[in-house]
Amino acid sequence: MKLLVLCLIVIANVSYNSKASIESIDPGNTNIFLTDTTKSADKSCYRPCKFNVKPRRCQYHFKIEPTVGDDGRPALVINDMTPGPPIHVCVNDIVIVKVHNKVPGQDMTIHWHGVEQKGTPYMDGVPMVTQCPIGFGSTYEYAFIASSPGTFFYHADAVAHQSDGLYGSLIVDQPQPLEPHSSLYDYDRSNEHTLIIAARFSELLSGNLDGNQLKPDSLVINGEEKSVKIFVIPGYTYRLRLINAIAVECPLVVDIEHHQMIVIASDSKPVKPMSADKVMLYPGERMDVVVEAVHKSGGYWVNVRGSNECEGLAAHGMLLYSGFNYTSLLEQGPGGKTLNSDVPSNAQKTISGQRLLSLQEENLSKDVKSIYLAVDRHMIPFNDKDNDYRYLSDVTPKKNFYPAAVSLQDRGVIQINNKNFLYPNGLYLIKPHSVRPDIICNVGDEMMNKQLQCLQVLKITDKKVVELVIVNEGFGSNDSYTFNMHGYSMRVVATGQSKDGKPISKSEFQLLDKRGKIERNLRNPPMKDTFIVPNKGYTIVRLNADRGGNWMLECRSCGFSSLPVAILIDVPVAIPKAVVDVLPKCGGYKPADVLLN
Repeated sequence: MKLLVLCLIVIANVSYNSKASIESIDPGNTNIFLTDTTKSADKSCYRPCKFNVKPRRCQYHFKIEPTVGDDGRPALVINDMTPGPPIHVCVNDIVIVKVHNKVPGQDMTIHWHGVEQKGTPYMDGVPMVTQCPIGFGSTYEYAFIASSPGTFFYHADAVAHQSDGLYGSLIVDQPQPLEPHSSLYDYDRSNEHTLIIAARFSELLSGNLDGNQLKPDSLVINGEEKSVKIFVIPGYTYRLRLINAIAVECPLVVDIEHHQMIVIASDSKPVKPMSADKVMLYPGERMDVVVEAVHKSGGYWVNVRGSNECEGLAAHGMLLYSGFNYTSLLEQGPGGKTLNSDVPSNAQKTISGQRLLSLQEENLSKDVKSIYLAVDRHMIPFNDKDNDYRYLSDVTPKKNFYPAAVSLQDRGVIQINNKNFLYPNGLYLIKPHSVRPDIICNVGDEMMNKQLQCLQVLKITDKKVVELVIVNEGFGSNDSYTFNMHGYSMRVVATGQSKDGKPISKSEFQLLDKRGKIERNLRNPPMKDTFIVPNKGYTIVRLNADRGGNWMLECRSCGFSSLPVAILIDVPVAIPKAVVDVLPKCGGYKPADVLLN
C-alpha cells in the first residue's frame, strides 16, 4: 500500500508535454530525416527495398495497457498484442513511434535493441539518462533513422515490463544486391519467418511487490507455444530470423528436426557462414540462419529449449512442406523423430554468437588502453539499524544508504567493481548539470564513493578505441552473465574461462595476460551488441567510440528484482537547443531509488 501511495505521489509530480513532437527537428543534419518523401507510403512500410528510392516516413502508434488473456493470464500489451506490432522498414527509412502509456501507476520507456541511434542519442529509451519516463496517461514520440540493416527488436527498458509482454520485432531490410549472403537463400520472407521468442510468467512482474524473484513457467514463439508454422517448398532455401526477447537469464537452444542451419548474421552484423545442428541465443541476442528444404515432403518440429532460469521449458514451431497435412505431426508431438542419415553431418553441434567470425577482415592494434571491469556476486554486510530512510533534501546523510533490495537478497547482489548502478536524479544526456555530482563515480575510481550505489560513468574522449576487459571473477557465484551494449556494436576479441575452474581475480587475469595466455582475435572478431561473460571467465570487447551520446553497458538480468548492474559510457556530444526545447520535461520526477538515496 505504501508503495502504491508513493507511485501516485511520483506520478502527481511529473510534468510532461504529453503531445511533444520532434517531427520538425533534424538531429541527423541530413535533408532526408523526418521528410515525407513518398506520397503513397503504406502505413507498415514493408516493401521490397530498392536503389535510388527516397526513404519513407513510417509512423506507428503504440497504446500500452494491461489485459487478461483468454487463458486467464495477465499481460501488458501493445495495441492489444503481445508481442507488439512488428516494425518492418527499409534502410534509411524514418521510424516514428508514438507511445501512449495506459498502465496505471507505471512509468516506462521503450528501448530499440541494437539500433545505433546515429544522430539521435536521445531516442535510446533509457529513463533519466536519455529521456524522462513516460508517465501514466502520457504520450512520448520516438523518431530515428533506420541507419543499418539487420534483425533488431524493441522492448520496454524495465525487465518487468518486457517480461509482462512489451516487446516486438524490428526488421530493417536493404536492397537485395547489398545483402552479403543473398546467394545462399532463395527467400527472405521476414514478415513470416521471424521467430521472436519470449518467456511467460504466472503473474505480472510489474505487480509483484513481495520481492520474490519469479521464474518463467513457459516459452512462446511469436506469442504461441506450438502453433507457429513455417511453410517451405522442396529444393528452396529460406532465411529465418531468430530473436531471444527474454529479459531474464534464459539462454535458448534452437534446432530444426532433420535440417541443418547456416548462420549468416549475429546481432544484425554479417558473419562468415557456419553450419550448425543447433544455435544458442542469449537474452537480447539475434541470429539469422539459412535453412534448405532438403526433403520432398513432411513436417518437422522447430524446437526451442531453455536453460538457466528457463531450465526445463520448451516451445515448438513447425516447418511444413507444401501440401503436407500436419495433423499427424500434432498427434505425434515434438521429439518423435531421429536425425535422418540423408542430412550431412559435417556441421558443428551447437553454435553461439561469440564463436562466429566477422566477414570484415581487419588488423586491429595491440596497443589499446584496457579498462578492467570486475563482475561478481557479493554479500553486503547489513543490519536493520543500517537502514536510513531519510530524504536527502531533509538533512545531510550521516551514514551510508542501504537500498531495501539489499536486505531482501539472501544470495547477495551482483556488482561491477563492487558498485551497483544508480540512475541519475536528472536527465544526464540532456541536462547533465542538473545531476548531483556526489552520486557520480568514475569507472576505476568507484571506491572514492562510499555508497553502495553510484552513477558509474566511463568517459571516453577524442573518439578513442578502448578495450573493456570484463571478468566474471566467480568468487560469489557460479553464474554466467549476459551484457547488452546500447548504441554500438563491439568487437568481441576474446572469451574464455579459467583452466582449473577456480575463481579468477584481477591480478591473476593480468598475470595471464602479461604471459600471453589470453589470446585475442585481432583479425576478424564478431561485431556484437549482446554477449555473454562466462562463469569464472572473461570476455574482452573493443569499442570504437566514434559517436557521441550516453550509452548503457548493462547486465539487465543481473539487476532483476535487485539492484541495477551497469555502467554509463559517456562520449561527448552537443544536443541542439531546438531538440532540448521540444523534448518532454521531467518536472518534479525522480527515480524511486534516488528519492531515498
